[in-house]
Amino acid sequence: MQTLRRPVAPRDCDILGHMNVAAYVDAVSDAMFTIQGLAGLDRAAIAATQRSFVAARIECDYRAEMLAGDVLTMDSRVLHIGTKSARFAHVMKRLSDGATVFTAENVSVHFDLTDRRALPIPDDLRQALERLREAS
Repeated sequence: MQTLRRPVAPRDCDILGHMNVAAYVDAVSDAMFTIQGLAGLDRAAIAATQRSFVAARIECDYRAEMLAGDVLTMDSRVLHIGTKSARFAHVMKRLSDGATVFTAENVSVHFDLTDRRALPIPDDLRQALERLREAS
């Protein structure tokens, strides 16, 4: 499922002229908020429950450069749903030629933002994530 589409801004680029490592990770973070929203854990739900997924681990491969003005798309999917965490995959492409420029897998932990600790994924969120996993 497409979780992100945006142009690469000049501020996203480093001294070498291509998109900076931090901008790729930022794109994964934004894609994760899209997934959360699709699963019912949007901004309002996060504010009401003080619960969210937080990044625990990311593994990524940089395959091609992105330059200012390139438009990126990110497709993401749910790979696995555990007791307190879930694993996700992301594929970034350059819109102009469809080239895969970046891939990543991340583990995110369901987290209590007040108590600062991991929590079991509740049944309703688990079911929503499972529906997303099956749909991809």
